[in-house]
Amino acid sequence: MAMNKKDMLPFVALLALLFAWPVIDRKIAEHFFPDRIAPVRPASAPPATPDAGISESDAPPALAPVAEKPAAPAPAAAAIAEEAPVAEPAQLFTLANERAEFVFTSRGAGLGAVTLNDYRRSIAKDSGPMTLDFMARPSLAWEQLPGLSDDFNFAGAVSADNRSVTFTRTTAAGLRFERTLEVDDSYVIRVTDRFVNTTDAPIDIPAALLRTGPMSREPGHKDSAGVVSIGVDSLSPGGEKVQHWGGKIAKRFTAEMEERELPALPRIHHAPPRDNPVDWVSAKNKYFVQILTPEGGGERLWIYARRAPAPRELADPAFAPRKMTDLEEVGAAVEFLSQRIEPGQAIERASTLYAGPMKFSELHAMRLHQVDVMEFGMWAPIGKLLLRVLNFLHAHIPPYNYGIAIILLTLIVRIIFWPVTHKSTESMKRMAAVAPLVTELRAKYKDNPQKQQQEIMALYKEHKVNPLGGCLPMLIQIPVFIALFVVLRSAIELRFASFLWIADLSEAENLLPGLLPFGLPLNILPLLMAGTMYLQMKLSPSAGDPAQQKIMAIMMPGMMLVFLYNFASGLALYWTTQNVLMIVQQMMMKKNVTPLPVPAKPAGKK
Repeated sequence: MAMNKKDMLPFVALLALLFAWPVIDRKIAEHFFPDRIAPVRPASAPPATPDAGISESDAPPALAPVAEKPAAPAPAAAAIAEEAPVAEPAQLFTLANERAEFVFTSRGAGLGAVTLNDYRRSIAKDSGPMTLDFMARPSLAWEQLPGLSDDFNFAGAVSADNRSVTFTRTTAAGLRFERTLEVDDSYVIRVTDRFVNTTDAPIDIPAALLRTGPMSREPGHKDSAGVVSIGVDSLSPGGEKVQHWGGKIAKRFTAEMEERELPALPRIHHAPPRDNPVDWVSAKNKYFVQILTPEGGGERLWIYARRAPAPRELADPAFAPRKMTDLEEVGAAVEFLSQRIEPGQAIERASTLYAGPMKFSELHAMRLHQVDVMEFGMWAPIGKLLLRVLNFLHAHIPPYNYGIAIILLTLIVRIIFWPVTHKSTESMKRMAAVAPLVTELRAKYKDNPQKQQQEIMALYKEHKVNPLGGCLPMLIQIPVFIALFVVLRSAIELRFASFLWIADLSEAENLLPGLLPFGLPLNILPLLMAGTMYLQMKLSPSAGDPAQQKIMAIMMPGMMLVFLYNFASGLALYWTTQNVLMIVQQMMMKKNVTPLPVPAKPAGKK
């Protein structure tokens, strides 16, 4: 790529777009799909399971009553009476397949933990499998159902084939709850809840929430700039795209503080972001996700979020922070409307919960765009294609290493764009060849800008020079470039994947921590990337001011070194490989292409 004035603008625009993309993508979505924010409702009752150390003002708001259409008078229904929580210890029941082990707890008849056999807990090879722990706040537990929340123990039993577990409990009001949780060979749990009225009077089941477990940041992984690593997503019916709430949760804490006139930010936020029905909801961190899909959808999404305490809060309990801290954990829940059950009758609610890796091959098979929790953004079709190719190369090319797969993927991309890059380089060479004549025309017609422009365009036309020839090929490659950036930044396949001296392609190399100024570690790949970028720019044909080109050849690699120094090493490997391939291409073209003829005098000269 030439760093003349015409090419500098799109190149700088590309860099700005690349690093601002996570924010731009969210802002574009907000502009075209503005959120209908539901007002935060004041708490009318304490939560079913309050967290230790949280004051009354920190309690999540109680579920608001749902407005319903007037109905004809009916016999009075029995209300579900409040019951005192039980104190017995929970019983655990385990179901397993080759991929995962699911531990269910009698507390709330929920999912207490998922152990993922194919994923390590940490970078240490002997660290054991990754476990998603929900014991403190079980996944699939009901909220706002008296006698059926995780304050209570349920009787449980595992089936003979070890593929399902059943839980039962009868409330003091005579409502019998029967739950069946079934697993197959995947990460999906199928949930069937049956509510039976065992009394001789109607029973009204209040509006209630079915929730996921909380998700927190995965230890050992740093957040990338502009990327939210834990979040909540949802999909509403009617053609709306998947909504990503992670970047908006922090603002909701501030909005709740102002709406409820609290003296400080609440520690917990628990409220719906808007009054929209949902097809599914999810809670996730960088690499793992829970996706709760109720059969027939639900009334709306509820977001649960806990912020981390500020250091001063820990030291001074009287301190009232009003500035948002980091998110500590997030969760999601689906709201169901109230229903009446006649005597001797029953109703059923069916759902599925995916609890596993945020992996394209797993999520793509799901039917309601659940794969979009991966947040590929506008360039999702290209990103998905590139990820498929990356996984294919890893699965079929020895030594079955993702570092090799990234290099081969970069090579394939360069081959596909070889004709475009070749044409671009030829155009820049022609621009460089006629540059002296353009300089003469600028000097000759410096007092007549209109005539100057006409003569320059006539010169370009005579010698078949396209002024945009060096820019357009670069712009054509922007979608692929951004898609690769997003894929390599977030692909779980790169988690703890090693290559040569790199222990984890999803993180910076972090060699010899503190070796460099400002406490920075040594990262070799970004240094190689900057060096190859400098050489590639030096080899590029240029029609601009030599002094300016020299400055750009130093400034641009320096900028990229600063931007990418702490990014995932897989991304730095891709960019370094691309630079090397471009250097090879430029050297081949320089060797094989004959010089372009240039007339001795500019066009239009008598």
